[in-house]
Amino acid sequence: MQHLDDLLKEENSTAIIVLGGSNERFRKRLEKAIEIYERGENSFLLIAGQDIHSDKTVMKMLEGKEFLYENKSVNTYDNAVNSFEMLRIMKAQDPFNFSNEEHENYHRNFSKVIVVTDTLHMPRAKRYFSRVFNDAYDISFINVAEEKNDLFNKLIYEGIGYLLSFFPNEYLNFAKSIKQKYFPRL
Repeated sequence: MQHLDDLLKEENSTAIIVLGGSNERFRKRLEKAIEIYERGENSFLLIAGQDIHSDKTVMKMLEGKEFLYENKSVNTYDNAVNSFEMLRIMKAQDPFNFSNEEHENYHRNFSKVIVVTDTLHMPRAKRYFSRVFNDAYDISFINVAEEKNDLFNKLIYEGIGYLLSFFPNEYLNFAKSIKQKYFPRL
């Protein structure tokens, strides 16, 4: 695996994908992603599965940063699918046949993607992003240390999620219902 500093020094843009989660978990992920963003010369943040506009702290963290976001994802598989689609559209020269200058702000030439998530969430994120991205980009994963509080519940939840990642994508609704019922704070 290429060293993070080497990835960020290359000419093409680097997409730094921050996976959503509970407010506390998401803010820790975003802090790490911003740290990476500030080390790179030509990178941007893509926030997947998080409603950021209602969180003043998050909006303050993002001030002056180049970022895109989507808030439709409800699980890690959705994060991967929606992120991939957003990156695919951004990389296209003129995906919607726009001729105005506004589109040029979103066009990017990049081949590197860095996904930022928690240590316990990492195995599941790797499985889904590898499945969806399928070697389309040079993808790396950076983890954020896990908080010790509620660690047992996180282990159970992530273990179930990881096992479900081996099933066809239709079973993901089952994982979502388990999370909502037994682990609403994660």
